[in-house]
Formats: sequence, C-alpha cells, structure tokens
Amino acid sequence: MLARERHKLILELLKKDGTVRTADLVETMSVSSETVRKDLDFLEQAGQLERVHGGAVPVPKKLVAEPMEEYVSLAARNTQHMGEKSRIVHHAAGLIREKQVVALDYGSTSFLMAKELARRFRSLTVITNSVQNALALVKCPDFTIILVGGILNKEELSLGNDFSAMLDGLHIDVLFMSVSGVHPTVGLTDQGFSEARVQNQMRQLASRTVVLADSGKFGKASLVKICALREISTIVTDSGLDPAMEEAVRETGVELIVVPGE
Repeated sequence: MLARERHKLILELLKKDGTVRTADLVETMSVSSETVRKDLDFLEQAGQLERVHGGAVPVPKKLVAEPMEEYVSLAARNTQHMGEKSRIVHHAAGLIREKQVVALDYGSTSFLMAKELARRFRSLTVITNSVQNALALVKCPDFTIILVGGILNKEELSLGNDFSAMLDGLHIDVLFMSVSGVHPTVGLTDQGFSEARVQNQMRQLASRTVVLADSGKFGKASLVKICALREISTIVTDSGLDPAMEEAVRETGVELIVVPGE
C-alpha cells in the first residue's frame, strides 16, 4: 500500500470512528508500527489529525488545514481582496522607520507594500526578489534597491534560487513576507519551491519578520512549508479572521495584529 493510500485510509477511519489506534492500523494496513508512526506524524504536520498516546484523534474542525484552491495568477491576485490588503499594508508600513533595510518577497500583497513604501518614505534600502516590486520603487531617488537575481518565474514575476552566497553578510531590519497559507499547526506555506527558499534565506537574516496575510489565507496549507509560526515575529491580517483561528494562532506565541475594517 502506497503512503498516500495509507494516509487516505487513516483519515477515513478517523472520520468514521473518531479515533485511531496505532496497533489497529498496523494490523489493518499490514505495515510496521514505525511506518504507522511516520504516517501519523506526517498527517499531524499537515494539520489533518492530532497525535495522542497510542494513536490519533481529529483536530478541532476549525483547525483542519484546507487544501489550496487551484493556482490563481499574479495578475488576478493583484485585483482580489484589495480593501483588506490595502489596510494591512497601510498598518504594517508603520512598523518601520526611515533609512532602515527592508526586504520584500513576491506576491500581490508585497506589491501593495512596495507601493505603500514608495508613497510614505524618502529613504530606504529595499531587498526583493520581485521584478514588479523593484519597478514600483525605481522612481524613488533616495531608495537603494537590491534585486536578488536568479531564474525568472514569468507567472509570478519573481526570481528564485539558492542565494545564500549573494545574501551572505547582509542585515535586514524588517522582512515583509506574503504567503499562500497560514496555519497554527502546519505553519506558513507557499506554492513555489525556489521562492520559498529565498523567503527562508531572507527570514534568517532579518531582525523581524512580518507576514502580511488577509484572513482568507488562514487555515490553508499549500505545497511548500516555509517555517513554523513560532519562527516569525508578527502577522498582520484583517478583521475577517475567524475567532477560533485567531485564538489558535495567538497560542503559538506569534504576535497577531488584526487591522480593523472601515
């Protein structure tokens, strides 16, 4: 039985019986107890169940990680949830000061942040792997723009690869990061392998990492895990966040800023 078949069966049994026992799964699937433990660990990391002594139980309904919908192009995302995203970036821009070193990753919310920085600040150093972010800042005469090079993702207008050598020795005051999914158990996830690698490299260089995520991103899990919530400083979101999800995120220890609606 393939791993994905075992995972499907475990979740079906969990839904049917309300609990699963390691010993029963060993017998049902004719695999070793070590294989079952690995399967349960994988499903727990994916936010699909909660490990307990001797087996697993369902996670609270609101905390089950929902799979991402089909890929939505950057051009389309640049027109979605504009009110929420605009309020998020307006508040988040107040977390930095003139002449700081700021990093922006790729994505529609980061693009709005780039335009917000261009409007509100006179002098910043901005590190980014997004072509559209760089273009939004290019007319700011006292901005220093560092565009991290690499292979161009034509859909996302982003550059991704392993840039540890290029970034080595740099210090970032604040990294603003957009993601595809935010989940208290799974952590932060995104859709691109190389972009997630750059996000992690910049995160490790930053004194503070601020995630910009509208409330629709919460409870979702995408393909590539970036990091756990405890590994970042702050999440800024809008007032549409579900109260149960808000409580679960706060319990991880990350600072959560909920920006009021209009």
